[in-house]
Amino acid sequence: MESRQRKGRATLKEIAQEAGVSICTASVVLNNSSSGSRISAKTRESVLEIASRLGYRANQIAQSLNAGRTRVIGIVPAAAETNIMLGPHLQHVLNGVANETEKQGYDISLITRCDQSNVASLIDVLMGGRLDGVIVVAPRTGSKLVSVLQREGLPLAVIDGDPEECAQIFMVDNASAVESAVRHLYDLGHRSIGHIAGDQRLYEGRARKDRFFEVTARLGMRVDLRWVQLGGFEFDGGRIGMKRILQGPTQPTAVFCGNDEMAFGALQAAQAMGLRVPEDISIVGFDDVPMASYATPALTTVRQPVDEIARAAAAALLAGIEHGTAVQGQTFPGELMQRRTTAEISAQMGIAE
Repeated sequence: MESRQRKGRATLKEIAQEAGVSICTASVVLNNSSSGSRISAKTRESVLEIASRLGYRANQIAQSLNAGRTRVIGIVPAAAETNIMLGPHLQHVLNGVANETEKQGYDISLITRCDQSNVASLIDVLMGGRLDGVIVVAPRTGSKLVSVLQREGLPLAVIDGDPEECAQIFMVDNASAVESAVRHLYDLGHRSIGHIAGDQRLYEGRARKDRFFEVTARLGMRVDLRWVQLGGFEFDGGRIGMKRILQGPTQPTAVFCGNDEMAFGALQAAQAMGLRVPEDISIVGFDDVPMASYATPALTTVRQPVDEIARAAAAALLAGIEHGTAVQGQTFPGELMQRRTTAEISAQMGIAE
């Protein structure tokens, strides 16, 4: 039969009429329902051929409801702040999760209209039946969202967070990563170093700052508290923090920043004040975002395997959804990436210890 010229998508009713079967039969075939075993191969082939010829597209929502799954994973960022999508760390996390979910036939839904402090609003969105599971990124310490999701039983994975509050956390080993950064500076001869710390409401911000103090104390390094500034994991925070450090009565010979964005800001501030990096002051970041190797000079930093962390979190979550297995968190090692913003102490250095 020659198909009629038509506008728009073919309907289930039209498929059934042309195949000479009931709407119910056509639906069973096109949705690949388990009840279709009683339908003959000839009828099945006819329905599928007509559907293909007429450009029919199955109702994905109906299929999902029939299967009991939506095949969609929700991602909740740390907070729904202005320009949140511009952060390179979150972009890297989303890319890693999307790569893994795509491989396993799932989509992702980014929840951006509410932040984690508005738990009631978030729960309405997350528990409304649209999502098979949730990945929460960098929840603040004491987050009610994580505890409520655990109580409700929705499959959950967390990327970056307090391991004492949740067993499903996937993260870098902050302690060893920070130690590698500080020890790198120590091995270069630096004995007076500062720190620009991240958001102290987040576990990563506190853990990296606390470890900085532990390692410098153990190595006998000098840390003037005026050299420790809060930068909020943001470029401007790093820029302002470095400016305050350099305007003090004494200055360190090196600064360790809690992430690369703050390190980029610190680098800009140092250069704007006429200092050479690393000849006058060394700077170390944390994360190894893609831009780190393209900065001028290229940024020495601690690499955390964000893609691997994100993929592992997504894979564990999907395994929990598909097979009912418990999601168990995982810690990943960091790696020092030595580039051009650190150097040995020189006797001719413009800044004295």
